[in-house]
Amino acid sequence: MLLLSQMVLAQDQPRRRGSKIIDDSTKQVYGPKTSKYYYEKDVYLNRINLHAIDTAIRDFHQFTYVQRGEYKYQDLGNIGTAIRPIFFQMPEQIGATSGFTSLDMYWDVEQMKIYDTKSPYANMHVMLGGKGRSMTRVRFSRNINPRWNFGFTYRALLIDKQIQRQSKGDRNVRSTYYDLFTSYLSKDSSYRVIASFRRNNYDVDENGGVRIVNPDTWTYDSYFSPNAQPTLLNAARNDLRMNIRIYQQYEIARPLQFYNIFERYRQGTEFRDIPSTEPENYYDYTDKSIFINPTDTTQGLSKFRVIRDEVGVKGNLLKLFYQGYYAVRRYKNYNLYAAEDVKGLEHYLGGRMALRLDSLGELSAWAEFQADNRNYRIEGELKSKWFEASLKQMQYSVPLVYQSYRGAHDNWKNDFDAINATQLSGFIHYKSRIFSLSPGVTLTRAGNYVFMKYIGAGSDTTTQTVYPIQSTDEQFIASPEVKFAIKMLKHVHFRGNVIYTTRVSEDDAIQIPEVFINAQLAYENVHYNGNLDIQTGLQFHYQKDYNALGYDVPMGLYYVQKTDVVKGFPLIDVFVSARIKKGKVFFKYNNILQAFTKEGYFLTYGYPGQRNILDFGFDWSFYD
Repeated sequence: MLLLSQMVLAQDQPRRRGSKIIDDSTKQVYGPKTSKYYYEKDVYLNRINLHAIDTAIRDFHQFTYVQRGEYKYQDLGNIGTAIRPIFFQMPEQIGATSGFTSLDMYWDVEQMKIYDTKSPYANMHVMLGGKGRSMTRVRFSRNINPRWNFGFTYRALLIDKQIQRQSKGDRNVRSTYYDLFTSYLSKDSSYRVIASFRRNNYDVDENGGVRIVNPDTWTYDSYFSPNAQPTLLNAARNDLRMNIRIYQQYEIARPLQFYNIFERYRQGTEFRDIPSTEPENYYDYTDKSIFINPTDTTQGLSKFRVIRDEVGVKGNLLKLFYQGYYAVRRYKNYNLYAAEDVKGLEHYLGGRMALRLDSLGELSAWAEFQADNRNYRIEGELKSKWFEASLKQMQYSVPLVYQSYRGAHDNWKNDFDAINATQLSGFIHYKSRIFSLSPGVTLTRAGNYVFMKYIGAGSDTTTQTVYPIQSTDEQFIASPEVKFAIKMLKHVHFRGNVIYTTRVSEDDAIQIPEVFINAQLAYENVHYNGNLDIQTGLQFHYQKDYNALGYDVPMGLYYVQKTDVVKGFPLIDVFVSARIKKGKVFFKYNNILQAFTKEGYFLTYGYPGQRNILDFGFDWSFYD
């Protein structure tokens, strides 16, 4: 009986097939879904939404700053050069600002991310453009414990000259950016702190565009000749910025939270050149009281510093978010040759409300008032899956550089009134499985608008030709547009965006191309059980002829001019992008038409745009 019972038990037990030990090292435990991030603004507005690491490859090939901005920016034809938005943008700050904004995009291009990682996370993002145009970003983050995270970001721009590049490493732009960030949440989740430090040192060689050697024989094609020479040889600009920011929040209950934001920001901008080495009479004006000897190094230097401290209360009452705050902001502007510094103390009162109806949409409003000078902003926004609309009305201070400045080649002192502007935007959305359409319009009005303008020699008591001007006319801009996407043949996509703009003003203070078009035709598919994601096709951009703004080298600012017309030129790029497991890669051939026509294009007159050239880049993430 004992033998029989043992046989029965042996038959009931499953047969062992190899070892029961599981080798976890062969499994990919960590990945994009275990390393998530959020933004400080998400915490600030009580809508924390953890985002997984982005592995999508759509538009990965659009790596230059103009391309990432959907071509709605104007630069000097090379990555990292002075850049400005083509379409009117409402300012972020209603108080005092420096006004030196032509390098802002390289400082603010990426909103700082706060991470929550289950394992160490690292990312390497490298763009290797042809002719020595290199962009690198390295990012690392890890949780010290489940409630405490630390990380850093390093970005470098090493961009060679595109006009008479002598050899590899003959730089037009050299930039080094880094930041350090940390976040901490208490055990009971009542206290949270987010702290960061950012620094960017930016050096740009100002070439002044292509030099016209012989005006009698000069043609449009001459600007794009391989033998074209730069106008300036020794002009250079430096822009150094640093920022410290600390966000603290204490939550008594979901409906009641107190917070504080402390921020210290510094920007220094400097221009240098040796006039005797540059073409005769290039500079329209030289301050003889500053530089008597023409072989001296001319200089312009400004430093702008701000300390802002904000305290507030906020919370959620069912679907309603509310917020109220008070902020004090102290600024100081130093100009090397000015008689005295410009200082000020600003006081702000503000509040927000948002009604969040889950999948139906969100209705939000924001009001802010500056008690010192009656500046204000009022904003409202409505978002849903079917339509969206926004209204912005504000009055804001004239940037300090337009009020007063003194340097080697510029000198003015003004007393401009505050600028006021209104912008109304609305879109309707329709989306089906194979077709989406979003028609809409943006209406803008600006009063007391201040801008740089080419006046012409002899129009004033000095020989300066570019001055800040305050418009006496109202600026009216209407920009109807349509966005669309069509899915064809299952994996072929055609997307586009068309904007038509009309302006009404006598002084033409705002210059915008009448017709603006972006389009993309691409094949997109996923292969090999999700291990290969591919996008390949054509990228197209066109904007109609218009008087694009000129660029004033000593100030590093764009100005309105009515002399030179930037011709419309169809830009066509061919690209292939792919994601292979943890990595993304792309190849792109820029401006394919120039290979046949031998004629390029301008974004700023006199500064040739991107020539036909092959670019390559990759992005690789590590989760352990």
